[in-house]
Amino acid sequence: MKDKNRNLAALEFLQRNVLNVTDLTRTNKLSEILNSFSGEETDEVFVVKNHKNKDAAGVFVDLERYIKLLKIEEIYEKAMDSHMLEIAKERKDDIADIPLADVLKEDDEIDYKYIYDNIDKIDLED
Repeated sequence: MKDKNRNLAALEFLQRNVLNVTDLTRTNKLSEILNSFSGEETDEVFVVKNHKNKDAAGVFVDLERYIKLLKIEEIYEKAMDSHMLEIAKERKDDIADIPLADVLKEDDEIDYKYIYDNIDKIDLED
């Protein structure tokens, strides 16, 4: 039953809150959205897509809500930085008993061939 309710809520959101650019330019929907943000802060979200360019999408949210989200993000990042600093302080005297080759072997994003082929060109200051 929960999955049906969740699916129904998702479909209702898509029907009500996902708009095409054409919907905004040919109707007064943009004014309606902006007016819905006047007064009290709202958690309403509207997604705007350009069907001619699938990568072109944006979100309309209440400005007060967006500012609050940015503050939450900042607090979260500071907390994570502080936590990682504490972990680093706790581990500063620990002995690294894992060979570097084993650590690097697990990282799929490192292009060793590129590094080897360009070792003379790589600027280590960057």
